[in-house]
Amino acid sequence: MKKKVTIRDVAAKLGLSAMTVSLALRDNPRIPAETKRRVRVTMDKLGYKPSPVARALATGRSNLLGVIVPNSSDHYYAEVIRAIEDQASAANFHVLLANGSYEMDRYTERVRDMMSLHVGGIIAAPPFTSDKPKLPPFWQNLLKKDTEFDVVLLNRELRPPIFHQVAPDYTDGVRLVVEALAERGHSRVAYVSGRPAMLPIRQRLTAFKRFSKQRDFAQDDALIEHCNLTFAGGYEAGRRLWAANSKKPSAVVAFSDVVAVGLLRFFDEAGVKVPDEVSVVSFDGTAVGEFTHTSLTTVATPMYEIGKRAYQMLIGAMNCEFGEVQSLILPVELKLRESIGEARQDKA
Repeated sequence: MKKKVTIRDVAAKLGLSAMTVSLALRDNPRIPAETKRRVRVTMDKLGYKPSPVARALATGRSNLLGVIVPNSSDHYYAEVIRAIEDQASAANFHVLLANGSYEMDRYTERVRDMMSLHVGGIIAAPPFTSDKPKLPPFWQNLLKKDTEFDVVLLNRELRPPIFHQVAPDYTDGVRLVVEALAERGHSRVAYVSGRPAMLPIRQRLTAFKRFSKQRDFAQDDALIEHCNLTFAGGYEAGRRLWAANSKKPSAVVAFSDVVAVGLLRFFDEAGVKVPDEVSVVSFDGTAVGEFTHTSLTTVATPMYEIGKRAYQMLIGAMNCEFGEVQSLILPVELKLRESIGEARQDKA
């Protein structure tokens, strides 16, 4: 039986290291064009066919990319994952997907598991609760320059960035919502936030409080609710909100489209007309908001673009293309639909 040609055979023939040959195969910018050409010619002469397993053993990395999100069945993350998989498949990478945890220790174990499988790098949404997080030792080690493992944060905006990161501009999204409501005469506006209080949830609530105060909206703790990010969570939050406020809000801002759908169901059952009696505005811009009985006004985030850019950033980091930490904050758009209207004078 003819002996199978390995990457080490190609390297020995050229007098190069296996790592150099591997980088040439990945079109790494550090490798001269002439060296890449010589590698390709020698591969053809020797009949070498790249093996994912051999590449992992030689370089410590495979053609696997890790993706860890809070909930892969969530409408938002499903679209982000689709973009990552589309890009990865076109470049002959495979995506290893895992659902994360809201506990840092458990989340860290998922990252360790992926590292043990020699993934090339990960796109992750860690359960940070601050934009200046106090990192556990494991995450501190990932920041060291000699750590050959790349991380891109997804939907997490650290200030300043310490990992590469891609996120939508939620702060501007909140501003757009508050301005749209103020222009329509609303001043008693409720906000339904999420649980647990991960970084995007905290940042958005903080932005809402800041912008609503600037527009002289009512500052009343009874107007702030928290719920699980589910349809049922939104429904129950609506029920609690309506029971807690004798003077009803003229508008409710929901953390996500999913929460807003639950709110719409509650208002429908309670006989509260949307938008005649209360306006509802949400975030994400998922398809579900277009097909509710009363279509949702929502801040649309470029979900597919976020996934695409996160993949591109990870590949760039793996190929040593960046001299400093990259931070990409993508613009959002307010889509005005049926669920927003003028504030009733007796509700303002």
